[in-house]
Amino acid sequence: MTRDRHAADDAATWVHRLDQPAMDTAAGAAFDRWMDADARHRDDFADMQALWHSDALAEALRAHAVATPPRTVAAPLVRRFRPARYAMAACAALVAIGLATPALLTTTYRAGHGAGRSVTLADGSRVDLSGDAELRVRLLPWRRDATLAQGEAFFDIHHEADRPFTVHSGSTDVRVLGTAFNVDRQADDRITVQVYRGAVSLDSAHGEQVVLRMGQGARVVADRLAAKPAAFDLTQHRAPDWRSGWFEASDVPMGVLVDKVRRYADQPIRFADPALADRRVSGRFRISDPDRVLGAIRAAYGAEVRRNGEEIVITSNEAAHD
Repeated sequence: MTRDRHAADDAATWVHRLDQPAMDTAAGAAFDRWMDADARHRDDFADMQALWHSDALAEALRAHAVATPPRTVAAPLVRRFRPARYAMAACAALVAIGLATPALLTTTYRAGHGAGRSVTLADGSRVDLSGDAELRVRLLPWRRDATLAQGEAFFDIHHEADRPFTVHSGSTDVRVLGTAFNVDRQADDRITVQVYRGAVSLDSAHGEQVVLRMGQGARVVADRLAAKPAAFDLTQHRAPDWRSGWFEASDVPMGVLVDKVRRYADQPIRFADPALADRRVSGRFRISDPDRVLGAIRAAYGAEVRRNGEEIVITSNEAAHD
């Protein structure tokens, strides 16, 4: 068996043993040694323990029973099925039908086009998602992980000193214990973070790390910290601009601005020339009013904006008049 299968089998066995009314000292010591033998055992055990008391396991077993010839689930065999063997069979059922425990423990939240969404996580944390955002959350007994796959999210994290919360976005990690902060995934290699309460540790793929405190923000571009932490005015910005339909751009690619407008536009938007998406823009834009932003792009940045019935196309003035 592969390492994953071995680990799942062992974790299932330990979950079953720890569920018994009593366990002797020797078994407890053996469990401690198993947990210490590999850092991944903690996650394996947490995954299986969470499944053990969830509907997901019952569903997996039902699916396995349907796919198994009737003779293998005959009554006499069920009566002889001891708890320990049930533990291993349950684990085998999960593997047999292709269910990975991390996937079962991960909840995905998506916000529709043009509208945000607020969700309350099982630990009491609250997350506000921008339009067209996707967030995947995995809560374990000793850590909490979230992946911002696209869009923007404002996190208000419930404080748990022994269970840190980490947000992964692209190759950037934001680690917190209890705070309120915003993560904007502007591209796979372009992330901005602003802290509204508490503090976070921002880690880039190149090993750079910076601590951001309340009223500070930073940007990671091309997997590197783009600059030192910069202060923003909390009296003027009590919440992220996107929650009120705005975006404040400071020397960012036009493509970042247009991506935010896409959350609200009634048609797809594309650049006829990809190089135009790299043109730098600055200003404060009401992204919830796409026509207004597209008009500003036309007026200030030498671009033409055309609707062809199916989509909105942004071209340079030179290309438009060729």
